[in-house]
Amino acid sequence: MKKTLYLLLILCSFQKYSVSQNKKADDSVETQIKFPGKSSAQDQANQANWTSEQISKANTAKDISFLSDEERDAIMYINLARLYPKDFVKIEMTNYFGTDKYGDFYRKSKFRASLISQLKRAVAMDALVFDQVLYEDAKCFSNEIGEKGQEGHHRKKCKKNNFAECLSYGMNNGKDIAMQWLIDDRVESLGHRKICLDKTYKKIAISVHAHKKWDTCAVAELIW
Repeated sequence: MKKTLYLLLILCSFQKYSVSQNKKADDSVETQIKFPGKSSAQDQANQANWTSEQISKANTAKDISFLSDEERDAIMYINLARLYPKDFVKIEMTNYFGTDKYGDFYRKSKFRASLISQLKRAVAMDALVFDQVLYEDAKCFSNEIGEKGQEGHHRKKCKKNNFAECLSYGMNNGKDIAMQWLIDDRVESLGHRKICLDKTYKKIAISVHAHKKWDTCAVAELIW
């Protein structure tokens, strides 16, 4: 199990490009598979510790009806870390050591510790807002890698883009997807974390899809 998990974490890779404002959405996108929302009792308790105003400011995709709970929640958790970094440590990080699926694999992680240290020093930044063009791109690529059981950023059918991109594999809910990128376990460059907490980015979209090998995958695209 540990060997499989380490491979999963390594495969949660990233790439960052200069951004083109003229990117067009790919029209040939297949129907996306949606997943039922999953949250633990601890997650629900944590959400109760946030104020309604904080949740409202972070949950910028709440009114996008075609998104899954996982996609909306992943955006919300990334925004909570951006908007309220110190509160995020107290509410979300204190008791977060892993996932229901893989166990407490973050418990002794130096990357979890470094995220806590970084957020304690961080200054609040703007929340990311949903973008339709980014979503069409993320949806196309999540379909492509999911249906083929593909790993990595190489695109075969979907158009190449100039967006900041993060990939996740094997996570079953929005919080775990966001935490995988924020903690960035065993990714020495911290590429996913840097993208998610880059104050210059203003827009985001996340698409979650079934994956032949990892059960689920998620693609995030960000732009200025």
